[in-house]
Amino acid sequence: MKEKARKSLFDHMGLKILSIILAVFFWVLIMNLDDFSTTKTIRDIPVTELNGDAIEDLGKVYSVTSGKTVDIIVKGPRSIVDQLTVSDFEAEADLSELSITNSVQINVSLKDSKNSGSIEINYVNNTMNLTIEDIITKELPVKAVITGEPAEGFALGQYKVTPNIVTLSGPQSQIERITEVRAPMDISGIYTTFAKTIPLVAMDAYGESMTDKSIEMSSESVEAAVEICPAKMIPIKITTTGAPAGGYSISSISFNPQVVAVAGPEGKIDSLHAVYVNVSVDEASENVEKNVNIAEFLQEGYYLAEQDQEVAVNILIEKEQTSDLTIKKDDVALIGVSEDLKYELQIPASFKIRLTGLQKDIQNVTTESLQLKLDVTDLEVGEHEPKLTYAVPKNATVTVIGTIKLEVKEKEEQATAEGQPPGSTEQGQTEEGATQSTTEATEAGH
Repeated sequence: MKEKARKSLFDHMGLKILSIILAVFFWVLIMNLDDFSTTKTIRDIPVTELNGDAIEDLGKVYSVTSGKTVDIIVKGPRSIVDQLTVSDFEAEADLSELSITNSVQINVSLKDSKNSGSIEINYVNNTMNLTIEDIITKELPVKAVITGEPAEGFALGQYKVTPNIVTLSGPQSQIERITEVRAPMDISGIYTTFAKTIPLVAMDAYGESMTDKSIEMSSESVEAAVEICPAKMIPIKITTTGAPAGGYSISSISFNPQVVAVAGPEGKIDSLHAVYVNVSVDEASENVEKNVNIAEFLQEGYYLAEQDQEVAVNILIEKEQTSDLTIKKDDVALIGVSEDLKYELQIPASFKIRLTGLQKDIQNVTTESLQLKLDVTDLEVGEHEPKLTYAVPKNATVTVIGTIKLEVKEKEEQATAEGQPPGSTEQGQTEEGATQSTTEATEAGH
């Protein structure tokens, strides 16, 4: 019985071995069909830069022009490859191995080393390219840039930033592009003085921010102190210095604006009633037209509260004219006459009053408006050349041409008989004429 069983076990041994081989073959085949080899592209793996200080130690600075990320093609079993993402890989570029063309190879590896033997990595492009530059420094002033408007009735006063100069350091191509460092401040709706820390912004010539991390500033921020003051509208007054060229005068002055918003310390602004802007007309023979900075004429502690800080001034300069007035005896008043004396005034035909000035200022001047007077107080008997006095017309000059003579005489004793003067009728008539002349002079004096 046992013999029969033994023979049965080893019967058809070849077929049994073949079936075992076929079973293993089909098992492997089925397994491979379920987990076949596949490929997958992994894009934008960030590249870590190693040993960058090797470049910086040479006094240089680098920037990556290409190769900040790398793309790879992964080949391996589907069960592994399908699960791989960017986070499963690390990419590195050793900058100490920089070539003469300023490029370096990128190496990518799988973080999980247990699957590294099953994965094949191929690169789309595994080269990082660099730009190598000198490091330079540059000093620039800090510009406070004010935006917005304070609360109504208030205005921006003085402001300052500390520090007011910063030093920038970085790649030459970047530093040379920077033209300005700004400290932006918004004062919208603010009605009180304030201080705050303001971050600095480096700007290029086109007003674009330069935020490259390779640029270093000696200070990333400044302390800003901003004064906000009460404001009100103040009239502008134009004054002149110097005198126009000979023979010329100021005809009129016009300007715009005529009022300006001024800010000042609370309690002090109310004492300011005008802003006096001075313009020189020295030796001017033609119109003076200029824009003048109002701020230059503000008293200390006051500030302009508006954007427009100039006043446009137009001073009209005209050539002077002359006009001669003929003077008669009746035009001159005698001041300080004595009742015991008589006065005979002699005005030659060549005697004149010459007026010099603009036509509009002298055309209406008359002998009456000049108020011509001779002061005869304490004059003794005899001939005199007294000085003529007059009222000077506004914006005009007066020149006296010639000399007035005045003869002072004692009054003759009049006869008591019949109230007639002594002497003949002819003499009486002469006396009467002299008396009349004296009386006229006296009345003129009064």
